[in-house]
Amino acid sequence: MQRGIAWIVDDDSSIRWVLERALTGAGLSCTTFESGNEVLDALTTKTPDVLLSDIRMPGMDGLALLKQIKQRHPMLPVIIMTAHSDLDAAVSAYQQGAFDYLPKPFDIDEAVALVDRAISHYQEQQQPRNAPISSPTADIIGEAPAMQDVFRIIGRLSRSSISVLINGESGTGKELVAHALHRHSPRSKAPFIALNMAAIPKDLIESELFGHEKGAFTGANTVRQGRFEQADGGTLFLDEIGDMPLDVQTRLLRVLADGQFYRVGGYAPVKVDVRIIAATHQNLEQRVQEGKFREDLFHRLNV
Repeated sequence: MQRGIAWIVDDDSSIRWVLERALTGAGLSCTTFESGNEVLDALTTKTPDVLLSDIRMPGMDGLALLKQIKQRHPMLPVIIMTAHSDLDAAVSAYQQGAFDYLPKPFDIDEAVALVDRAISHYQEQQQPRNAPISSPTADIIGEAPAMQDVFRIIGRLSRSSISVLINGESGTGKELVAHALHRHSPRSKAPFIALNMAAIPKDLIESELFGHEKGAFTGANTVRQGRFEQADGGTLFLDEIGDMPLDVQTRLLRVLADGQFYRVGGYAPVKVDVRIIAATHQNLEQRVQEGKFREDLFHRLNV
């Protein structure tokens, strides 16, 4: 039984082939296109249940196509495919009404699941309702309920300087959200500095965060600024904060409270104005109960 109709537009034939094969295998009817103009021509005679569009294409790009579709078929869910690091494109896609985004390279199972959600959303909208369905407005960012929630939170928090904790599984776009919070904040002209706690040896984390003085330890031949100083005036994104050692958590808490710290081996306080955005895939409440994460730091971050 056919479960829905999906259209795919991408100038890369290999992407079209992979997606068509995966979605057809999942029971969907698929049609592929090489350009946005081909899609617009086809829309004059028929409409799919979902459209997957690449964002970077010759001629009409994905955002221009999205704008045209939202004018003609405002309820049609459009999934924009972007490079994983293309933050501006993803945010622009949501602002123009994309249902969701699919970062490249993508996992096939995740792509199929996303298409299924979009089709279900679209087909539910076609069912008769007791109350009329209001038309989408420019104030709604994206149509996926979960992403509406995310971007409402971004809008609420972006003008603030309070610390933020982002929870989510690996690959769910936590750094994308952190970038968006920074880019839409008053700190957007200042640095955005990222540091992954899980990627740094524990004995080097303090030096990475707070810097060190010359001679602080073997090999410290010069004064080195840490990530806090590099992010002064801007945002410091601490990914996988659940892996931060307890002693470093204590130092971080002091910085959040006092706005200053000491470099490793230093005696003079260094003052900074930095917003902290932290992220983790772990259950920090459970780690607090296990004594592996400071409860006061958790509550300071978990807004």
